[in-house]
Amino acid sequence: MGRIRHFGWLVSPYSAKTRSYLRFKGIDFDDIAPSVLRLRARIQPAVGRMIMPTVQLPDGTWLQDSSVIIDTFEASHPEPGVTPPGAAQRLASLLLELFADEWLPMAALHYRWNIPANTKFALEDFGRYGFPLTPRLGKRLIAPMAGKFQGYRPVLGITDTTAPAIEETTRVVIAAREATLARHPYVLGSRPCIGDFALYGPLWAHIHRDPGSTYMFDDAPKVRAWLHRLTVGADSDGEFLADDEVPTTLDPIFELICEDQLAWVRTLLEAIDGWCADHPDATRVPRSLGKAAFEIRGVREERKLITFVQWKVQRARRALEGGGDSAAAWLARVSGSDDTDAVLPEVRHPMVLKQFKPVLERPPAQSR
Repeated sequence: MGRIRHFGWLVSPYSAKTRSYLRFKGIDFDDIAPSVLRLRARIQPAVGRMIMPTVQLPDGTWLQDSSVIIDTFEASHPEPGVTPPGAAQRLASLLLELFADEWLPMAALHYRWNIPANTKFALEDFGRYGFPLTPRLGKRLIAPMAGKFQGYRPVLGITDTTAPAIEETTRVVIAAREATLARHPYVLGSRPCIGDFALYGPLWAHIHRDPGSTYMFDDAPKVRAWLHRLTVGADSDGEFLADDEVPTTLDPIFELICEDQLAWVRTLLEAIDGWCADHPDATRVPRSLGKAAFEIRGVREERKLITFVQWKVQRARRALEGGGDSAAAWLARVSGSDDTDAVLPEVRHPMVLKQFKPVLERPPAQSR
């Protein structure tokens, strides 16, 4: 019988998310930084792309995508669980995951690739992990892969115009976490939820670990301590807050989510719905549907309509649909709108993952 193998580099935020989660669960695993050769020869054939993190289970099964990895281990190792019992808390946790996984990458890539000290640090790490036998030469050999990550900046709308708004977003997140951590050690109490691990990924792997941006935490000692706890292995004997409480100190983050990210989500879902209306017999939606305008902190720019994001949106939407009055009332409060279906829209053409790729759950014609 083999061992669980977790493949990911320290510079990867999603790998940080899953690595921290596995340590919290007390799961015995091998943490492997794969070389480029291993990525190309083993991981790409197994999951279809050179991507991290991936996990290989003892029976040879491969897992890819941080949320899928966590969902799988939650099913097989339910205790200690990372899903809060309260409906409002579950929705809040999944919205934080959606935010950290699909909106904070703007901050992660901005700080890494627009600050020379961070770029230099990342390139050295890329070379060391990608070509461990020849790290100096590896820095040059890894340049095409690094260039690909740098090229995501305009894809996500990271420009000179949006940079100040991205930095403001980052400061708001860190300040809200510092205020919340003054009361309890994790997002929703003395036990971490999925929101903790998701936020930890980009905050630790990019902004805190990279030397040119770690100063962002100088006035946030409790956030630094939280990052350390999640790095070495979070406490597993705590509890979530009683009475389905979501701390109001997190409201500034949920304001970012409701005003900025979910407005973009509505644009994305409308584009997917329009494409499906024109392709009633389709089994999948293209990876991208072009570009559209978005706003971050009132600054307008364009970014790509990446359709996989809908799969992450579905997780939060289902928590709203299954959360009854409690979840809806909480979302109405933090969004300032009683029309929660407008805040977090219905997903009319849901997706499922098959062979690591998002496909439509059913053809659009059957969803009408």
